[in-house]
Amino acid sequence: YIKDAIHISSKDLVDNNNSTYIPAPEEIARIFGEAGITRNDPLVVYGECRPCGGGPSAATYVYWQLRYVGHENVLLLDGGIDAWEKAGLPVQNASSTRKAANYVPALRPELFATYDYVKSGSAQIVDARTAMEFESGSIPGAINIPYSEVLKDKKIKNKAELEEVFVNLTKEKPVVVFTMTGSKASMVWFTLTMMGYEAKLYTWKDWTKNRRATPEKAQKA
Repeated sequence: YIKDAIHISSKDLVDNNNSTYIPAPEEIARIFGEAGITRNDPLVVYGECRPCGGGPSAATYVYWQLRYVGHENVLLLDGGIDAWEKAGLPVQNASSTRKAANYVPALRPELFATYDYVKSGSAQIVDARTAMEFESGSIPGAINIPYSEVLKDKKIKNKAELEEVFVNLTKEKPVVVFTMTGSKASMVWFTLTMMGYEAKLYTWKDWTKNRRATPEKAQKA
């Protein structure tokens, strides 16, 4: 761990009883509050999804959750703890703890797309799953930009490289980016917002749940 870092598992911010996989805002606020965080604290988030081959999706997902509940002063540590240790900066063998605090959310619902919004055609749709998953079926009209395309050696690509990745998108229209649960989509969402796009997160699970409730079925893009 980085010296004095506190640990919050990104898995705790996944609601397995909710098809969208986004917990209720008050539940997100409870988790951050119990970790000793208030909405006014300056934060730096780091971490990686080792079961899925590395990369900062765990960190970008927590970053998105913080922004969703209204946290303003939050940054992502590019390169994570690997870059930190490479720079010779201090680490410790266990996480630190803080006294529980009261996290008061100020929800930003515009960061999470609804089914009706996605279906309306108001936004560009990015399927950030793998090419194989995309080919097996996607939201109609979606373009495939796998989440791995925004990364280079577990770090976010530079501006010029990202411009090439997003060459088929325009900043004149909002973007909705999705994966199965939104975790890996958060990496693409993060880079889109970093590049000046208006972006929202979404989940394939929410789309398929709603499509099952209607006569129509999800189609290939």
